[in-house]
This record gives sequence, C-alpha cells and structure tokens, in this order.
Amino acid sequence: MKKLLSVILALMMVLSAVVSIAIAEDAPAAEAAAEVKYVALGLNIKNKTGVTINELYIYPAGADKGNSVVAPGWKDKDADPEGYEKNIYIVRPEGADMEVLAVFEDGTNATWQVGPLAMYDKLSMKNGTDVAKWEHEPNDDEADKALMDQVVAIGKTADHTYPGYVEVAAEVKNKTGKNIVEFYLYEEGGDPKAYNNMVEYMYTAEGEQFAFWSPGKAKEGGKYIFSFFLRPLADNYLIDLVYDDGTTVTGYVDDWFKPDGDGHQLNEISLKDAADPDQWKIAWDDGTDDDYGMPMDERLAKEVNEVGVPADGWYPVYEGAPEATEESKAALIELVKAAVPFAGGAPAEAAAEEAPAAEAAAVPEGYTGIAMLIKNKTGKDIAKIYLYPVGEDKGKNVFKTLAEVLPTEDETKEGKPHEIYVYVLRETEKLGAMELRVRFVDETLEELTWQLPEALATNSTITLKEAVEDWKLKATDDAEDLAAQNALAAIGAPTDDVMP
Repeated sequence: MKKLLSVILALMMVLSAVVSIAIAEDAPAAEAAAEVKYVALGLNIKNKTGVTINELYIYPAGADKGNSVVAPGWKDKDADPEGYEKNIYIVRPEGADMEVLAVFEDGTNATWQVGPLAMYDKLSMKNGTDVAKWEHEPNDDEADKALMDQVVAIGKTADHTYPGYVEVAAEVKNKTGKNIVEFYLYEEGGDPKAYNNMVEYMYTAEGEQFAFWSPGKAKEGGKYIFSFFLRPLADNYLIDLVYDDGTTVTGYVDDWFKPDGDGHQLNEISLKDAADPDQWKIAWDDGTDDDYGMPMDERLAKEVNEVGVPADGWYPVYEGAPEATEESKAALIELVKAAVPFAGGAPAEAAAEEAPAAEAAAVPEGYTGIAMLIKNKTGKDIAKIYLYPVGEDKGKNVFKTLAEVLPTEDETKEGKPHEIYVYVLRETEKLGAMELRVRFVDETLEELTWQLPEALATNSTITLKEAVEDWKLKATDDAEDLAAQNALAAIGAPTDDVMP
C-alpha cells in the first residue's frame, strides 16, 4: 500500500524557499491571474538521478520559475529509498508548456522541457542528470490516482502558490472581553461563509480543539494568532464575530495592503472592543515575538513560508481538483494541529513529531491506541497479520479494512506497496507481552509466530524479514512516518475493525 497519510502530512514540511508576504507591489500579479485559467495538478515526482536535488521548479516555459516544490536535501532513491518519491499538488495555467529546473547539491542545474502537464502525470528524473534520460508520462494506475486525489483535495500546494489570492498575514488579538465562537475574515463585497470559521481550526500544541477563543493577553491565558488567510486581493477586508452569548459584530480592516506613513506593511489586528469595531487597532507592530525571539514580520513570514497552513484552514479550490473526502479533511486537521499558530505553541516542525497527537481520537478506558508501520520484507505476500496478548485469541487481521494482501518488497516496483500503516486498540495492561502471527498467501497457508521482544507502544515500526529471528520492533523515528501514524490515530478507526 502506498504511504498515503505520510505523503499527505508531509505537505507541511515541503516549503523551504523564501516566499514574500504579499504587499502592494504584488497587486498586478494577483489581478492578472483572473485572465488565465488555472487548473489543479496532482503529480508524482521521483528523484532517481543518483544525486541530491536541493531545489525543483515547475513553471510555464519562459516565465518566472516561482518557488521550489521540494525542500533542500531531496535525496535520490539509492540514498533514501523511503523519500525519493513524492506526490505533490501545484496550480498552473491550463495547457501551458512547462519547464522543470532541478538545482543539484553541487550547485549545477538542469532544465527539462516537459510540455503540457495533466492531472496524475509522473515526472521521473532518472539515470543521472541528463534530462534526455528523464521521463514524463501519464499515470493510469487507479491506486496512484486515488493517492494524488487525496493530496490535491487537502488544498495545500507544494510551492505555496495560489493564483488569484494573496496572504493576509497578521497577528490577531482578542481583547473584546468576550469569548469568540465564530471568526470570519473576508474581502469587501464577499461572502464570509465562503470561508471557514477560524475558531473551528484552533488547536493547542497538545492537539486539543478550542471550544471558543478566549480574550486577554497571551500571558494571561488568552491566545494571540500569528498566521495568515488566503483571500482575493482587495482594498478592504471585513471581520465578522459571533460571541458565545449570541451577539455579533462586523468591523472593517481598511487599506490592509496600503503601507503606513513610515512605509510599513500592516501586520496587527487587535480587536479591542466587543461592540464598537471603530475601537479596533489596525496597525504595524514593530515588536518582537518572545516565543520565537524574532521580529513580528519575521514570525509572520515563518508562518507563511515554512508552515503554509492558514489560520482558518481554508485553501482555494481550482478546476480539476477532486472533492474533499473524510480522509483528506482529517489530514487537513492534522496539518492545522501541526501548525499551532498561537503564542506559546510549539513550532510546526516540532509539533509534527509529537506522538500525543495520535491520541486525539477517543480511546476506551483501559485501552491504548497503537499506530504502527509494518514492512513486509519476508519474500512472500502476506494474507493476514494478527497482534494479540500472549496466550489469548488472535483476534482479527490488523489491516482488514485497508487491503486484501500485503505484498512483499519488490525493488522493481515503484513506490512502497510492501509498507502499510495500521491502527488498533489493545488493553493497556497487556502491552508488555504481545505476540504477532503472520499468515502468508500460499497453498499451505503457512503461519509464523513471533513474541515481541519488548512492550508495544504507539508510533512503532515492525519490519518482517525472511527469518523470524530477524524481525524487528523499534520506535518510529522518521518524521513523515510519525505524521502518518498520528493522522491515522487521530481518525481513530481501528484498521482491524475491532472497537472494544
């Protein structure tokens, strides 16, 4: 099975190139976008060049190359068989002839003319750095298409490029004295409900959802928002608030992209009065964010460039994008949790590795949710895997709801169909003595049994090799695998279809 959730959650760690927060000079580009038809492109890219790629740009021939779609240090298949292949989402002009520019670790580069791109296309950079050996081809594998559909449905692009939209980046403070249950920021003349209620996308660093947005300074238990919203370029924006007592207020954010008298871009929205929005402070804050030890502008740029997750979790939808599914919606929530754009919250890269996020879903008392990655390197296809306390009934196949068979590793096949993420619930007091039973797909229905060498815990990786004595259990240490396991645990649906 493809590493679906891993690929999806890796979106939050894609960006590294510097992207500018939109300012007044960006206005012409945003307006010009309306004259071009942009479409969604879910692509599969592979680095099989034998060298590390530090930057990869995909852009219309002759145009500005834009932002890199990968982070520096993208290793090739030989150096990183886990991460050489990526599914990415970008938005580009429909039917445009495209170029790919690869910048290698040694500073050299190569430009590849790939022609028009279509949804599901594969770009395989292979056999060295000579683009004549690289391959661009359509993908007709339904499983691959489904995987790319999920990536695109989330809405976060690999290069943080959203034609027709700009980032309204701000520090937002609730000083109204009331609890806010709904917050909408929208362009003048627009529909506030076209966007998400920001409060529904507010989470603590521990993955707890906010019931409301409380007032007050950050040090007094309130929360300041450090993030951005993707919106059409406009002279003025509005904010609609709904308080927990049912009252509402609408206020203007005028001339947001007009520099102040000293030439500074506005970056602070302080909601200073519950009933009179004329008292709200819209200004440039030249202070320093104590939690990150950097000026406010730099902190906001960090949210845009390195995190790339809007405060309200809203991304524009372009033609050709599939409809969101429950799985893609759950993955988006995991992205929002990882971003945690609040004062006092952990940076996104740290939050992404926190195992407690996997406990977000309800777990019955006395049980522990176990999220794992299982790798089949036995040389045989596996029909079923059982995980149970020593001496007890084996229960059900741990990947029952995911696949019919877990194939063995095959280096001639693209991707990693021999790897699968599973999530099960097991009695906490029995995790110290667990047994694994594997049934293979063969005429004899051969089974092998292995007692785990140590207590089982969530965020584990089990590698099954040819000999049982070589089977391994270890704590998961790969960031993408951790993110995928946490996302599966957050959904909370046991993959063996057993809910105690």
